[in-house]
Amino acid sequence: MDWSKAKTILIVALIITNILLAYVLYINENSKDTTLNDEFIEDVIRLLKNKDIEIDTEIPKTIPSLLSLSVEYEINSPEKLNKDFFNGNGTISSKGEGLVEIKHNNELISIINQKLIIYEAENQGDKYNITSQEEAIEIATDFLQERNISTSDMKLSFIRIVNGIYNLEFTKQFDDIYLETTFTNIQVDNTGVTKIQRNWLNTKDFGDKSISISSAPKSLLGLLSMEEVYGRTITDISICYYFDPERHGYSEDPREVQQGSTMPAWRVQFNDGYKVFIDNN
Repeated sequence: MDWSKAKTILIVALIITNILLAYVLYINENSKDTTLNDEFIEDVIRLLKNKDIEIDTEIPKTIPSLLSLSVEYEINSPEKLNKDFFNGNGTISSKGEGLVEIKHNNELISIINQKLIIYEAENQGDKYNITSQEEAIEIATDFLQERNISTSDMKLSFIRIVNGIYNLEFTKQFDDIYLETTFTNIQVDNTGVTKIQRNWLNTKDFGDKSISISSAPKSLLGLLSMEEVYGRTITDISICYYFDPERHGYSEDPREVQQGSTMPAWRVQFNDGYKVFIDNN
């Protein structure tokens, strides 16, 4: 074997490999999303500040993608709610226009279009002496569990305390990612749980394709045209599964929608609990 010739071929091959590797690295470097650059992010922060929008959280520097997720609304049966809340002793009455009520003593459940439930109670006398958020959360979650409402997929996303009244906002989580828009909001004071509003989604199957979304810095620019968020402070920016029948064009009447597929969106939460969802639509 001609070792000198073989050595020359090997050196040439290594040079070509290095050139190709350098080219690939160059292409990858120049194909990066420039909206993730520090300079762009600083410009975004400055522009938002000009609209009196502050950012008190990290801005994600990745471009995530999510598989589409099939979801369906939790359908609420009056008979089941009557059994779970009142041991079947409540009085069920239809009020028309998709409204059903269940009355039992000083408690009332309103069911709207089978999806939204509103529980209200006029409690008499204090049963608790709540001194911390943790106590209020425990009272709320115990109340739900005693009425066969699972709390395993719920995460506390915001809490507001006004004059001794704790307003707890829970959002559904799936695989550690928020699923919006869905909520269980609970009002608690020393008399116990006085109000619940719940509109919940259940998950079904994943789609076949992964859906990408614009970077968080680029998406945040959409806030510049939203006067309702001027003067607020952003406290959380995270990717979420997002289902909005009206926005995603499922039906002219969103009340008729029972199921559909989510899209990825940036979930932007503000210091007062207000939320904005920014997707690619």
